[in-house]
Amino acid sequence: MNSFVAVRTLTEYPRGSHRWSLLILTVLASILGAYDFQLAPLLPILLPYLHMSHTAYGIFITFTVLISGISAFFGGPLADRYGRVLIIDVCLGCVTALLFLNVLITNIVTFVILRLLMGIVAGLTAGAGAALIRDMSPRLSRALAFGLLTIGPVGANFLSNYVAGATLPIYHSWQSQIWIMGFLAVAMYIPIVLWLCDLSPELRMQIMKTEIQALAAEGRLPSASELPSSTGDAFRRLLGHLEVWLLVFGITANLTLYFAIQGFGPLMFTEAFHYSPAEAAKMNEYFWLANLGALVLTGLVSDRLQARKPIAIFGAILASLLMAWWIPRFGVELPRATMTMVASLMGCFLAIAYVPWAAQFSEALEDVSPALQATGWAFFGLVARAWVAISAPLSLYVAVHYGWGEWVKVALGGMIIYIVAMAFTRGHAAVEEHAQAAPATDRVTAG
Repeated sequence: MNSFVAVRTLTEYPRGSHRWSLLILTVLASILGAYDFQLAPLLPILLPYLHMSHTAYGIFITFTVLISGISAFFGGPLADRYGRVLIIDVCLGCVTALLFLNVLITNIVTFVILRLLMGIVAGLTAGAGAALIRDMSPRLSRALAFGLLTIGPVGANFLSNYVAGATLPIYHSWQSQIWIMGFLAVAMYIPIVLWLCDLSPELRMQIMKTEIQALAAEGRLPSASELPSSTGDAFRRLLGHLEVWLLVFGITANLTLYFAIQGFGPLMFTEAFHYSPAEAAKMNEYFWLANLGALVLTGLVSDRLQARKPIAIFGAILASLLMAWWIPRFGVELPRATMTMVASLMGCFLAIAYVPWAAQFSEALEDVSPALQATGWAFFGLVARAWVAISAPLSLYVAVHYGWGEWVKVALGGMIIYIVAMAFTRGHAAVEEHAQAAPATDRVTAG
């Protein structure tokens, strides 16, 4: 094991094409980590096969999210101790093997056992994947970096819906989709296990020292008194700032529709608009493809203009207007061309609303204290997971009793809450200061 780690550990920071190839492999690992769990395109045929109600599936999602969150809590320290790539390779290999065992599912009990095992193992990679993406892209602009980070789950959603839309009309069964997903997962896993490399602890420390020097050039170096003495101390300092609450609860409300489409998109299109499972997967595919492209493009524009808050609010307003138009049309079989346009625009608008928020949140945390960056993102992850655990069964209950259009009304309310919350944030007033300090920062980083 030690020799394996040594061969896959870099003692010099990769440059040029080597760095970009490792960054692409890191994003591929993020895609694979999310792709193994893509059940949304299969739900219209899987749930009837299992005789599993919508409510029971929602409760299962809640339980799985909580268990995976606990697993991720332990996975982060393991990645710091043994290396990011070792944890990623071992866990992704185990999850891919468990994915093939999904064809043995015959009832609710076997389904729950296998999917929970997958969730526990995959949860261990959560910290390792995010940390490795950060290691391989420390000098990318802030918004673009978060756009790349989001490519993993979004790319997995697109791929699963694309494959289901193309192959379900041929093979028809959910078991066929598991086989296809398994072989595609192996194809993605091979280059990861062969070529993805880790940075040595010493090299990571050098990068950290460089970033601390950059903060010093901007006059924002944390003093010893700013460093939290404990987890409780860190959260007390962080949560004493209203802007942190506004940003976290605002974006969590914003993500209501995103979470619904991620978990139940094909089910929504099948039940509300009477599409076949393959056609529903196609509609989901268009949503994720547009979302994928808009993530990167919005990050580039936001960094170019050094604007966060106006772009985020603009995307949210566009998404709200589209939802207001869409809600009265639930239950009506819209033409495919119309639904394709709606799905694509919705994916695009949600990305425009999210990426600048991520950059603004990171910068707001730095303004509070550079020593509380990880604590801030942990708080966001906690609130977002809690909302997923609550909203998954709630959305299915609403869909069964009142229709999916009623849940989109809830999502519209969440988007309005997001707009109001963003309006009361400072919009990161220190952007101009960062821009002025950039030449000094660049000199330090280059050094």
